[in-house]
Amino acid sequence: MKSIYIFILSELILFPLLVGLVRLRRIKKSSYQPFFFLILMGAFWELLNVYFIKVLHLHNVVVVNFYMLFEWLLIAWQFRMWGLLRSRNAVFYAVLLLPCLVWLIERLVFWQMDYFVPYYQVLYCFLVVLFSVNTINFMITHDYRNLFGNPTFLICIGFIIYFIYTIIFNWAYQTSLMGATETTTFIIMLHGYVNALTNVIFAIALLRIPQPQKFTLN
Repeated sequence: MKSIYIFILSELILFPLLVGLVRLRRIKKSSYQPFFFLILMGAFWELLNVYFIKVLHLHNVVVVNFYMLFEWLLIAWQFRMWGLLRSRNAVFYAVLLLPCLVWLIERLVFWQMDYFVPYYQVLYCFLVVLFSVNTINFMITHDYRNLFGNPTFLICIGFIIYFIYTIIFNWAYQTSLMGATETTTFIIMLHGYVNALTNVIFAIALLRIPQPQKFTLN
């Protein structure tokens, strides 16, 4: 029963996916396309995850490793669409490639793709939180009107919640390998709930994407 409950929570990613499909026409004409691709990839990964574990009876670490790499690339692309470091291309691409280099080094050092190493994940999670906080600060400074109705603000809030939790989750998971405690068990147990919360926030954000403005000549 517990595994079914966790599965249902993980499948809440279908909520923002369905909202995105309904709002697809708006998304195509907006700056939120990378984020929608991220939702699509997340939904596909959930199905692939179930296939590996339930059907093939294999570990899903290989799938997770590749998913985290593409997740970082899509999120970085999304922030680029929002104007992050747009006038500083060299800095942006350096920041973009640094986690990719760490990911590659982890694969070369440990060689096996089914070996989970947390350094890459912690690094890109930290960068996503940093990008999100920077974007929110810019919005507060330059456009403070109705922030909670702004899809960019909502997505950044969702990123901050999820990726800060992911960093803490990594600590709890690595600590639990040496001996689980009540604290680490509780933190790991929260994963499904945090994932569900962020998916609800993302669905609301997609609902808030405005219609493209129509330009007329008078």
